[in-house]
Amino acid sequence: MRIMVINPNTTVSMTAKIGAAARAVAHPDTVITAVNPRTGPVSIEGHYDEAVSVIGILEEIRQGEQNGIDGYVIACFGDPGLLAAREI
Repeated sequence: MRIMVINPNTTVSMTAKIGAAARAVAHPDTVITAVNPRTGPVSIEGHYDEAVSVIGILEEIRQGEQNGIDGYVIACFGDPGLLAAREI
């Protein structure tokens, strides 16, 4: 199984930590790919940041669909873009 974990902000160091945490608990046969959008907020601190992050999240999911990803995790408490992502 291939799972993409999406950090919805653009902080690369946070993405690396999220990916490491996911790999530590994943089944050995599961491939975890941790990504973050190229553009967007550095941190999601409110509704505005959440809204700005959604386009980047959806772009990562579209790319994942082209690359055979089986499932996605939006690594943010508020699940920004979840309903829109379900339409892809």
